[in-house]
Amino acid sequence: MNNVDILFVISCIFVPLLLISLNYSPIGDFYRYSVPLNSFVVEKISYSSDPNIFQKTLDMEDSTCFTTPSMNLFCYEKPRMYEESGISYVRNPSGLDGELHFDPVNNGVSYFTIQNMTRINGDTSIITLDDKDYSFQNKDGVVYSIDEEFEYSTTIEKFDTFISHCHNFEGTEAMIIQYLGVTTMDGIDYFMTWHTLVSSKQGIACDYPQIIQASLKHDFGL
Repeated sequence: MNNVDILFVISCIFVPLLLISLNYSPIGDFYRYSVPLNSFVVEKISYSSDPNIFQKTLDMEDSTCFTTPSMNLFCYEKPRMYEESGISYVRNPSGLDGELHFDPVNNGVSYFTIQNMTRINGDTSIITLDDKDYSFQNKDGVVYSIDEEFEYSTTIEKFDTFISHCHNFEGTEAMIIQYLGVTTMDGIDYFMTWHTLVSSKQGIACDYPQIIQASLKHDFGL
């Protein structure tokens, strides 16, 4: 076998192996995160015992309503302000409710795994998430925590939605946050973010920041 034939054989073996290695990570991530995300559904959580709360919120003179890119209508009443931040609840006719936060743009945002948010222009912002030794205790008294250290920053736009963290060790429950952009009240600009739970029988690998990165490409039907 001459040198040309040897080089040809080597190239036939190693080039495909190289291509496989280069594509393994995206393919692996697709089946590890993207596919399982399709099985998650938003939990219907009500913050009120009133079955007519959405219509009452819709009818309030000082309520605000918006329609998401998925054509879901949400309304929220005027937020209750505590020192510098505020809170309200987004309500949907089908029960896709969530807790809505108002945080001054000058102060940024810091809850769950969100470390900070910085406004770039209009509703476009940079968000930074990290582990922050985050943990919580569920209704059964079990403490869930994020053990690995991570920090992840990315640019987000209005209505971008992402998983903040898994809500159990099995990865069958997770907390999602949707960014609603910036609003102005009494001359002060506020970031608006709201959160709710999603669940799946299949579950997902709770690796950070990979699970956050993958979920930013998913709208969860909101």
